Amino acid sequence: MKKFILFFFSPFIFYAQEISFDKYYNWLNPDEMSMKTTLVKDNIYMIEGIGGGFGNVGVFVGENGIIMIDDSFEILEELLNEAIAKISNKPIKYIINTHYHFDHADGNRYYGKKGIPIVSHHNVRTRQAEITTAYGGIFDLLENFNVPAHEMDELPTVTYENTMNLHEGNETISMHYFGQGHTDGDSIIKFNKANVVHTGDSFILYGLPFIDITNGGSIKGFIKILTHIAEICDEDTIIIPGHGGLTNVEGVKKMRDDLQLYYDTTISGHKKGLTIEQISSSINIDLGKTNGFGDPLTVKHNFIRSILLENNIIK
Repeated sequence: MKKFILFFFSPFIFYAQEISFDKYYNWLNPDEMSMKTTLVKDNIYMIEGIGGGFGNVGVFVGENGIIMIDDSFEILEELLNEAIAKISNKPIKYIINTHYHFDHADGNRYYGKKGIPIVSHHNVRTRQAEITTAYGGIFDLLENFNVPAHEMDELPTVTYENTMNLHEGNETISMHYFGQGHTDGDSIIKFNKANVVHTGDSFILYGLPFIDITNGGSIKGFIKILTHIAEICDEDTIIIPGHGGLTNVEGVKKMRDDLQLYYDTTISGHKKGLTIEQISSSINIDLGKTNGFGDPLTVKHNFIRSILLENNIIK
């Protein structure tokens, strides 16, 4: 049985508890979950999990097979396969990982073993080949959360550096790497003919974004990536975010502007000698939703702390 280590910390105690994947997956509770499928446009669909938090899965039905964007959790693949079968009975031709995080790419453990080619930025393969320890960031519960390495046949088999195209019928699917942001291996996926973009967690709709600083992420870079996403979109582009419902480029621009204000206010506030709490009080943007993963005010303070940490202002 696969296992990982989850560390618990308090001012008085630090210890490790071994937790099996079975117990971990009880958090997802597959028996109480369902999949919601939304037609995005033409032959492109979005699959969301109802009753558990995992990243939006994109499904493109091509002439010769299906191309999936992200593959959720290994434990949920039966549900995911059922949802895909209701869309098309064609085989899965490729899977594209938007980044390495387990709520988007843990399904590699299932689909990789079936020999389905997995495409990603090369840093995704590097991260998945080793044990990764999450930076808690805005969500305290993720601090020191260890994810086991993927086996060789569970890793991406095709990787790229900056840009890459897949051609399926009359559709060209472009993968863009715009630098460090949510992680150090984020791909932005554009279906050029359909004018649909899947952002992975480089854009989300649950409030303040989680930035994996200890694994190559960057808040400053995240903001820049939002600008790049806006540049490859127009007013008619449909955007599939990493989490949340369908939206358009105006949502991306708003998040970019709001986060830039968070960033600038934090840096200037620190220079004035303000505490994290005082900086927080001076920011009145409502981005404090947490998707059920923590107290909104704590999340806000943690995001400000992450900005200071990234700039080596605090340790």
